[in-house]
Amino acid sequence: MGRDYFLDKDIIIGKDGNIYVVYSNINPFGYVYAYLKYIYTGKGIWKGYERALKYYGVHNLLKVNQEFVYEPCYNVSFPIIYESNVLKHLRPEDKIKEVIKSPKNILENIALEIYDKIGVRNIGITGSLLAGISHSSSDIDFVIYGIKDGLDFLNSFNGFERDEDWILETSKNYGISIEDAKELYDLRVRGIYKGVKYSFLFVYPYPLKYCDKVCKNVGEGEIVADISDNTYSIFYPSIVVLDNISLLKGEITPKTLTSYEGIYSMLLFKSKRIHARGMLMECNNGESILIIGDRNVKGYVRRLL
Repeated sequence: MGRDYFLDKDIIIGKDGNIYVVYSNINPFGYVYAYLKYIYTGKGIWKGYERALKYYGVHNLLKVNQEFVYEPCYNVSFPIIYESNVLKHLRPEDKIKEVIKSPKNILENIALEIYDKIGVRNIGITGSLLAGISHSSSDIDFVIYGIKDGLDFLNSFNGFERDEDWILETSKNYGISIEDAKELYDLRVRGIYKGVKYSFLFVYPYPLKYCDKVCKNVGEGEIVADISDNTYSIFYPSIVVLDNISLLKGEITPKTLTSYEGIYSMLLFKSKRIHARGMLMECNNGESILIIGDRNVKGYVRRLL
């Protein structure tokens, strides 16, 4: 029996026939934080499915036509699917077991080759392979669970071939320079193996408490700061602890930075000092946060050291 709770990067098949991706380990009562990724039209290359979310990023997610729920604890609306509308709950760790036991196509054989090379066992496969709609040119999206396995992987794996397309697409999608996009790229987590694109994503392996703190927007903030703890930067959302902070703009000085833009994860992991802009938030536990990915402030993170 698989776990009965939802984790980031799980996939949901809705009763509407559409495919959703879970993006949080928080499990509210009655619904799941998940975004709509594929809609069945009969015309798409993913076995008749087409992408509802064509490009990643919070600014694109807001354009997707799905249910959003306002969360007063976070003062923002999130895309969700009600549990009553869940037909199937697909888990990445179950898919890797299937592939190891009996790979069914060339893509799964390549996934098995990569799996054998990296030496990580707390791992799964998500994306179109998990959803069962992959085609011959699909990417392979791996999920690595836990801090230890994630850090061991990053310290031992050097990657394969460079994916230049990702740099160009990220530059165009986020409206940033090619040089800034190159700073975000990391061959260990995104590349090409035998002509197939791969990615490695990291998931904290346990559910988190719903509404553990209440936060409110304070306004736009801009900082230069050191990163004193990057342990949770590899997960989604990316969280780092700040030190030696210079407040360039804003009413409060944040002690942590949280990024809901996944492209900044590896940059935060590798950086010692950053320049960042985002939404300042103050929470009832006394915590002050700079949020990257707020809909009202187009934030960014740039590496200084």
